[in-house]
Amino acid sequence: MVSPRQRAANRANARKSTGPKTIWGKSRSSLNSTKHALTQKVDASPWGEYLKTLADLLLEDGIDPTKAYDLAKKILDYERNVEYQRKRFLDLKEGRGLQYETPIAALADIYVAGVLDQASERKNPIFEEKLDKEMARFFRSLAAKEMRDAKRGAERDVRNADRHHRRSANQLIKCLRNFN
Repeated sequence: MVSPRQRAANRANARKSTGPKTIWGKSRSSLNSTKHALTQKVDASPWGEYLKTLADLLLEDGIDPTKAYDLAKKILDYERNVEYQRKRFLDLKEGRGLQYETPIAALADIYVAGVLDQASERKNPIFEEKLDKEMARFFRSLAAKEMRDAKRGAERDVRNADRHHRRSANQLIKCLRNFN
C-alpha cells in the first residue's frame, strides 16, 4: 500500500515529466515513429494492397476467414521487416555504412569556427586573438558533439528496426502455432 506522502511525491514527479515543451521539441518527438515506417499498420502501408489477395489465397486453402486475414497481416508485416533488413544489409555490403544526415547546427558551428580562424590568421580578431582561438575550438567541439548525437540516433534507429523484425517474426510464429 502506498503512503499518502509517497502518493504526493509520485504526483509531483508526474507533473514534472510531461514531455517536450517547445514547438521544436514537440515537432521532433512527433516524428519518432516515422523513421523506418515499421510501426505503421500493414493495412495503411504500401504492403496493404497485397492483404486482400493473400487473405483470399489462404481462404481458398480452407482457413477460417478471421484467421486467414490475421495470418495474411502477420505474413506481410514479416515480409516488410525482412525487406527493410535486406536493404540495410545491401547498404552495408556496398560500403554505404550507417546512413544519417549531418545536423544543420553542426554545419553552422563549423562555419563559425572557420570565420574565427580566418579572423585570427589575418590579425584582425573579432573579439581578441586568444579568445577567437578558444571560441573556434569550442565551436568545433560543439559540432563534434552534434555529429556524435546524429550517429547515435541512427544507431538507435537500427536497434529499433531489429526489434521490430524480431517482433514480427515472433508474431508470425505465434499465429502459425494457433492453427494446430
